[in-house]
Amino acid sequence: MAKSTSKLFQSEEPKEMKEDAMNLPEEVKEEVKEEVIPKEQTFVVNTPPVTDDIQDVNISAIRRKRFRINGDSNKILELNTSDINITSRLSSAYERLTKHMEEVGNILSSLPEDAIGEEQEKLIRENLDKIDAEMKKEVDYIFDAPVSEICCDDGSMYDPFEGMFRFEHIIDAITKLYETNLNSEFSKMKRRVSAKTSKYTKKYHN
Repeated sequence: MAKSTSKLFQSEEPKEMKEDAMNLPEEVKEEVKEEVIPKEQTFVVNTPPVTDDIQDVNISAIRRKRFRINGDSNKILELNTSDINITSRLSSAYERLTKHMEEVGNILSSLPEDAIGEEQEKLIRENLDKIDAEMKKEVDYIFDAPVSEICCDDGSMYDPFEGMFRFEHIIDAITKLYETNLNSEFSKMKRRVSAKTSKYTKKYHN
């Protein structure tokens, strides 16, 4: 089975987040569009006040962008597209997703050509439902968001779609948003570092 994940941190010049989200290929079933208003929300973890002489510094703010799925305003996905840890979560979860797909393949390949009884059909369906539930947990884990509820509420993660499985298609579409944003953030950091170090570079290299 060929993996279909997007490669993060590409060397190409990043495009704007909104442009990337709005111009995904038309054949992409799980089309992702950025919600314009509000552009982002800030969530702060509140902790009980402390009555001592130690000064507190709040660094727990998480900035999430909002995206409308398939043009449906009832399906708004909030993502922290600056989350670099998505790469490690994607790597570990994809391996488990692949194993689940092998389980699905084993179940389907073992089906008899003749009609099966109701009890056997019920057992097969229950096993497939359990695998699908585990796969949805893995996809949610990757993006730290309820992606499966919003993007896969009408089918299973192992449904085929244009040569790939549904979970692969969803991951491909959403990781593009992270690539664009992370590349953009890295470019900003490089410019800031360059601005601060340029005078030293000129001094020692001229």
